[in-house]
Amino acid sequence: MISIITRTHLRNLVLLSCSILLINIACKKEAVSPTENSSPSKQVDEKIPTRKDNSLAVEVNGVKITHNEVDAQINGRLESIKGKLSKDQVEKFRLDMRNKFIENFITRTLLSQEADKQNIVASDNEIKLEIDKIEKRLPQGMTLETRLKQSGMNMEKLREDITYSLRVNKLFESQIKTDYKPSDEEIKKYYTSNKKQFGTPETVHARHILIKLDDKDDEKTKGEKKAKIEVLRKQLLEGSDFGKLAKEHSACPSGKKGGDVGTFPRGRMVKPFEEAAFSQKVNEIGPVVQTKFGYHIIQVLEHHKAIEKTLDEVKDKIKQTLKNRKRQENVKSYIAKLREKAKIVFGTTE
Repeated sequence: MISIITRTHLRNLVLLSCSILLINIACKKEAVSPTENSSPSKQVDEKIPTRKDNSLAVEVNGVKITHNEVDAQINGRLESIKGKLSKDQVEKFRLDMRNKFIENFITRTLLSQEADKQNIVASDNEIKLEIDKIEKRLPQGMTLETRLKQSGMNMEKLREDITYSLRVNKLFESQIKTDYKPSDEEIKKYYTSNKKQFGTPETVHARHILIKLDDKDDEKTKGEKKAKIEVLRKQLLEGSDFGKLAKEHSACPSGKKGGDVGTFPRGRMVKPFEEAAFSQKVNEIGPVVQTKFGYHIIQVLEHHKAIEKTLDEVKDKIKQTLKNRKRQENVKSYIAKLREKAKIVFGTTE
């Protein structure tokens, strides 16, 4: 409900309904990547049942929405991530989305009505500029039409959301005070409480070779695989090309890239892999490491220590963060006042 409060969020409001889904779709993990969260769950293509009646879900100052209309919206969202939810997630998704949708409907209706009262409009040129910004942020080669289809939206809905966000932004700018200036004490307190935000964490750039273990492997098979990776390690110690061996023998998708798994901080990889990577010397061929995925040979290419920024270096950033936080509080208060004056009637529940 309050994700429209900052200028950046307002600008991106049009994609809020699909952004989480798109991220989930875009960031599927490889099945044998040495990351911490790699256990696949059972997937289903399941649709949320729509209520059979057309009873009232909620009415806001005379503007109504029925349960069927709410459920139709939820089904549209679920359809856009078809096959990405496990069966036990469906009911929770349905309940959470229904509640959020109804609350968002109330807020959206109140703000739209207030913008109407003040004759606030969004011009065609303003809408076009926002669409242009969205298109520029799309991945190379992807069209807006494709992205909208992936997210369960269409151009009409996009223009509607952009119009709404532009009008509400103007409403907030006319109604909410922006003269707040954080004190030095507030800035220092925020810095002290959030030091980890300011700086760069310790990271490692590594590559590896994986000989995968399967649940069905018996002790003999495990021994043969262990012997195989020890032979590969011996070849590396004798000067063989790591990238070439990774491409030829690694069961990890990173093998295609010579075993390179990129740069990562602590907490990203499974524990044995992480402990080995962060303890090895740069360019060293480490001892064989066993994880739930199998046997690994790890080589650290770069190791960067954590860097902490000083208060002076991040002071301006903290000021803006505190200003945005105050703006959020003011927006919450403004919406709460609109809600207090409104006539809101909830219909029957399931």
